[in-house]
Formats: sequence, C-alpha cells, structure tokens
Amino acid sequence: FKHLTKYAFIASKEKVVSILAWKAIQYTVKNGIDSNFPRILGLLSASVAKQGSVKTAFEIGNVALALSEKIRDDKDNYAQTQMGVHGSVVCQLQPYRNSIEHLHQCYMDLKLVGSVEVALGSMLCYAQSYLAAGLKMNSILESHLYRVGEYCKAVGRTSFQISFQIIRQFVMNLRKRTGHPTEFRGKMFHEEETLSKMNGKGTSMVLRDSSSHRLQLAFIFWDENTMDGILNKLESYPMTDIIMARLHNRLCFTGLAAIALGKERGSKSFQKMGQKCSSYFAHLAKHGSINARPVHLFMMAMKNPSRKAFNKTIAACAEAKFMHLEAMAMERYAAFLNTQHDAILANDYITSAYWLYYDWGAHAKTLELSNRYGFLKHSKRKTLKNSTLSTSETEKSFHSFTATFRSKSTRNTLGSFPLQGRMVPKKQRATQIN
Repeated sequence: FKHLTKYAFIASKEKVVSILAWKAIQYTVKNGIDSNFPRILGLLSASVAKQGSVKTAFEIGNVALALSEKIRDDKDNYAQTQMGVHGSVVCQLQPYRNSIEHLHQCYMDLKLVGSVEVALGSMLCYAQSYLAAGLKMNSILESHLYRVGEYCKAVGRTSFQISFQIIRQFVMNLRKRTGHPTEFRGKMFHEEETLSKMNGKGTSMVLRDSSSHRLQLAFIFWDENTMDGILNKLESYPMTDIIMARLHNRLCFTGLAAIALGKERGSKSFQKMGQKCSSYFAHLAKHGSINARPVHLFMMAMKNPSRKAFNKTIAACAEAKFMHLEAMAMERYAAFLNTQHDAILANDYITSAYWLYYDWGAHAKTLELSNRYGFLKHSKRKTLKNSTLSTSETEKSFHSFTATFRSKSTRNTLGSFPLQGRMVPKKQRATQIN
C-alpha cells in the first residue's frame, strides 16, 4: 500500500490516494498497525491538504505524527512521515518556523538510511520554509545550502542540485551588491546558461523555480519591467505544489506583483492572476493560518491602499514575525504616504523598513535604499526600537524556543503556540528626503 500510495500522490491522483489509504485503514483494523501505516496516513493528509480541506488534513496529519512515535526505531518510515506532514500539512496552519528543525532532522535521518530522493525533498522543504518564514539569511543557512549542494553532486541528483543553486543565488543577490539584482547571472546559478543545456519537463520546472525567486527580487527592488515579464511566464503554471512552502513563496509574490501592476496598468489578466492568489491565501486565513493572514492583508492593501489597510498589514506581519514581509509592507506604505504628501511619516517608515531589511540580511537592498534616501546614511537603529516584533531578538527567541521544544520531546505535536502581543509602529519624526 505504501509504495502505491506514494506514486499516486506524486502523480496527483488524489482519488487513488484516498482509495488506497482507506484500504490500508481496513487492513490495519483487522491486522493491527505496522510500520508503514503512519506513512500512508501522512500521504493521505498531504493529498487532502492539496485539495484544500485544511482542517481535515490537519487532523489526519496529527494522527499520522502521533502514530509515527510508535515506530521511531524505523528511521525511514518515521522520517518520511514527519517530512510529509511537516512539509505539506502543518505549515498550512502553523508557522513555517515551527517545522524547520523537524525538516532538517528528517534530511539527516533519511540521508543516513540511504533514502536519497526523500532526503533531498525534505531539505528542499526546509529551504523553502526558511525563506517563507522570513528568518535571517546568514552563514548557517548558506552552510546548509552549500553542503546539500555538494551532496547532490556526490549522488548525481542534478535536478535537486539546480534547485539549491537557485536558492543560493537568490540569497546571494539579496546579501551582496550586484549590478543586476533581479537577474540570475552569478557564480551560484546562471539562468540562461543552465536553461540552454536542458530540455523537456526539467526545463519547465527550473524556469518556474527560477522565475518565482526572481519575481520576489523584482518586487523587493521594485523592478516593474522584470515583474511584468516574469508574471507572463508564471501565468500558465498550476496553483499546486507538493511542497507547500514553495507554493506559498510563488503565489505570495505572484499575487503582490500582479495586483500592483494590474492596478497601475489596468491589466485585466494581471488583476485576474492577483485575485486567484489572493483567494488562495484568503481560504487559508479563514481556517486560521498564521502564515496566510499577513500575505492576504498585504494583497488587500496593495489592491485598495489606505493608512488603515497598511497599518493592519504591518501589524499582522510583525505578529507573525515575518520580518521580510513587514519590511516590504513598510516600504510600500511609505510609497503610498508620499502620494498623500506625508513625507515625514513616509521617511519614518522607510527608515523602519531599512533596519528590517538589514536584520533580515538583505544588505544589497539596504544599500539600494541608502543610495536613494540620503538621510538613511545617518539613521539610528533606535528609530525601529519598540516598533516591531520582527527584530534580531526574535531570532534569538526562536532558536531558544526550538532548543526547549525539542528537549521536551514535543517535536511531533501540532499544538498551537501563543504569539506575542501585537505592536504597531510608532509615528516618529524623520528628516525630509534629501
């Protein structure tokens, strides 16, 4: 049952997955639980999640994780169950940061037992979840990406190797200055050269992943021409993915860019694309998704900008500790304030965005901002102090929480964790734009 269910899931045969899982349940009722059963339930929960039944998927996933505790000695089935549920189910409601350590441990365990494909899939979930959570881009992330890239090379998994190269180049474009921050022409990944050597389905997958990361860069650096070109490339891709964090990242910036350009240029196709993405996050937010709510509010603020809409978005991003989205929302809010001739408050939010980008590790972006706004070269970190939850201190709290979380052997539960109280940026004076 396990192998048939796995292949049906990969082929997106959701009805077949349900039938096989039901057969497995009937077998288990008669003969008792074996080590394959939690994995089958995990696949079922992921399949149900893909179909949009969020609460049902979450409940099935919870059962799968609980049962997997009974087979911890079977590292392969245990880690595959953990990886499937955390990569495709947990993140629909719980923060991405809660699953990151689990996914990395799954990679280590699966690599140890020789399950190469699933191990690399788990690490890809880890990397995408890391980016979706807006955690600091630092040497630890770079080390993990470099090592898994070398592992891909050693085991001859070129497609996975390219996926990690794209992510490394994305991070590099944000961390270091380049003359073309929205293009992939670096030493980690060169889009044009790589695509010229490929053909078939592999080309389509690489183009999708490369384009989605470039679109995020284009939104951050506000390159409208690049956003326009990439949106046209991504329009034909389905709004589904086995890896939920990767889908989150793609639809998040597809929606934000499409709404922005659709409104500015009156493009009905972009407006329709933006609405589809917005509906996706609205559905998850309705079911209580911590990850979806800030994204949906951001899209609504871009569609119908107002002080109330942006303040609500910024507060939601801070509450969810989405440092990267909070910085972007503040920058877009500043642009809106300038259209309202409120330059003083606009400068305040630009300054706050600057330090959030800095804490995120997007130093290329902070350099771009400081070159554009002269007053930032003399700004102080105290401008942002007490105005947001998304600071470096939250990163320290996160790692401390993770250590406690794992030491208490609660790493496989899907329970809720309270967020800190919501804080809204204070209105502080800033100097006029030079």
